[in-house]
Amino acid sequence: MRRLPIFFVLDVSESMAGDNLRQLQQGLERLVRSLRTDPHALETVYLSIIAFAGKAKTLTPLIEVASFYPPRLPIGSGTALGVALEHLMNEIDKNVVKTTPDRKGDWKPVVYLMTDGKPTDDIKNALYRWQKYYQRQVSLVAIGVGEYAALDTLRQLTDQVLHFNAQSEEDFRKFIDWVSQSVVAQSRSVSATTNTGVNLAKLDDSIMAKMGDLTAAANVDEDFVILSGRCQHTRLPYLIKYERMPMSYKGGEFSLRFDRYHLVGVMALENDYYEFSDDSMATPSINTDALVGSAGCPHCGSHYALAACGNCNQLLCVRGEGAAICPHCQYENNFMLSDGEGFDITRARG
Repeated sequence: MRRLPIFFVLDVSESMAGDNLRQLQQGLERLVRSLRTDPHALETVYLSIIAFAGKAKTLTPLIEVASFYPPRLPIGSGTALGVALEHLMNEIDKNVVKTTPDRKGDWKPVVYLMTDGKPTDDIKNALYRWQKYYQRQVSLVAIGVGEYAALDTLRQLTDQVLHFNAQSEEDFRKFIDWVSQSVVAQSRSVSATTNTGVNLAKLDDSIMAKMGDLTAAANVDEDFVILSGRCQHTRLPYLIKYERMPMSYKGGEFSLRFDRYHLVGVMALENDYYEFSDDSMATPSINTDALVGSAGCPHCGSHYALAACGNCNQLLCVRGEGAAICPHCQYENNFMLSDGEGFDITRARG
C-alpha cells in the first residue's frame, strides 16, 4: 500500500504560549481520534510532527495513524521559518519514498504549516530551494494564525494560504475538524484516483478565510511583549506575556497618544525551551515604564519575576531586596526596590 505522508509543521514560538498552544495540543489528540475512525486514513495516512521556534526539530517521524500518539509541544524563542523549511525539505528527502521505474513511491506529500508571526530569520535561501525543487512536488497548506501572521510571506510558499482567527475553544475545535476532514478527503482521493492535488474540506468562513490578494491583509505589528526569565531556585525558564493597551489623552488644542502593555499572564516552562531557542539572533529591549502589571515566579513563588541581572541583563526571580545569584551567568547581584524609574530589559523574540 502506498503511503500518504502528512507533515504538520507547527510554530511553537513564545507568541503561541498559553491558549493557542494548549488548544493546539488538544487539537492533535482530537485529530488522531478522528482519523482512526476512517478506514481510508488508517490504510494510507502517515503523520509527522515538526515543531519550530528559533530552531526546528522532528517530534514524531512519519508513522501510521494507528501507531501515532501526539507528542508534547514545547515552547522556544524565535520564529525561524527558514530553518523550519530547510528541516522540512530534509525530512522529505530522507523519508518520502520516490517513484522509480521499478516501483510506485509514496503519494504526493501534504504539509500543513501553522504560524502566528513573521519570520525572525532570513528565509531567502530556503525559499529559493523550496520554490525550485519542492513547490510542485509537495502540497503545502499555509495557515496564518491570528491577526499578526505574516500572510504575505506565506503567499510566497504556496497558493493555499488560509487565515485562521479563533475567538473561542469552539472555533479551535471547528478548525481541527476541518483539518481532519481535509486529511480524510485526501486519503480517499488518492485511494480512488491518480489525483495529485490537495483536497481541502469546505471552509467555515466564520473562523477561516482563504487569502487571495494579500494587499489588504493585516500588517505584522508588535502587539505584544514577551519576556523570558529563569527561576533563581529551580533554574527553569518562564515567560511573562503583555499585550498592547492603547491609551490616549486629549486636552485643549492638543492630544497625545501612547501605548502601554498590560500583563496577560506568566507561564512555567521546561528546559526544552532552550533547545528550540536560537540565541544567536539579536534581541530588542523595552523599558519597564511601558509595562503595566507585575508577575511572580510560577516555579518557586517569588514575588518578583522582573529582576534584571546587572551583568547579562537577563531576567530572574527574586523574593525581595538583597543578594541573588543570576541563574543565567552566575553573577552575584544586590537588588534594591526601584524608586519608580524604569529600566531597559531584553525582550524575547516571540
